[in-house]
Amino acid sequence: MIENILPYAFGFLFLAVFVWFWLCIKLFKLLKERQPEAYIKMGSPGMFKNNTLSNNITFMKFLFKKEWQQLGDEAIGKLGNIMLSFILAYSVLFIVFVYMVLSVISP
Repeated sequence: MIENILPYAFGFLFLAVFVWFWLCIKLFKLLKERQPEAYIKMGSPGMFKNNTLSNNITFMKFLFKKEWQQLGDEAIGKLGNIMLSFILAYSVLFIVFVYMVLSVISP
């Protein structure tokens, strides 16, 4: 039964990566337009341009420490909450997926 679910689970997780990219692009754009100081402080991150390890770490700190709440911007706050929920749910689903794969490989 699990073997039948795996392709769908993989497809869902694969598509979710593109949703994550879209959310990141949207947040970077909002930060650049509405909160340029915070955007520059983060290292002016982008999906492709200026996508460094240090910028990614700074961005994840911004997300997990909920630093967007200090900005007082409703749109950024809403998107920050959505992104935090999304990455946590994705992480749980990914762990479940890995467990499913391992249970099929070594029963």
